[in-house]
Amino acid sequence: MGGAKIQEAFYIFQELCEKYTWTVPLMNGMAICYMHMGRYEEAETFLLEALNKDAKDAETISNLIVCDLHLGKPTARYMSQLKMSHPDHPLIQRSATAESAFERAVQPFERA
Repeated sequence: MGGAKIQEAFYIFQELCEKYTWTVPLMNGMAICYMHMGRYEEAETFLLEALNKDAKDAETISNLIVCDLHLGKPTARYMSQLKMSHPDHPLIQRSATAESAFERAVQPFERA
């Protein structure tokens, strides 16, 4: 999984992190590379560290939601956190759209 371009991006992020300070965007970049390589546990470690640096960073929270979904972990806490701090985030908007569509789909069966 991943491919040569993901591996190249991984090495670039790794080099940047070694050369400069570990920042939240760099940690997110590393985590995304790990996710593309199917290494979700390592990705989660980077994302949790990024969350410790900035608990309100929308990209960190949304990436953590995606990562935890792949790990089969609950995401309600992070969804709630993202909804509270960034209600207009695309992940929240898509989730609301999906919930609404689901509610419309089940209405005929609730009346039966």
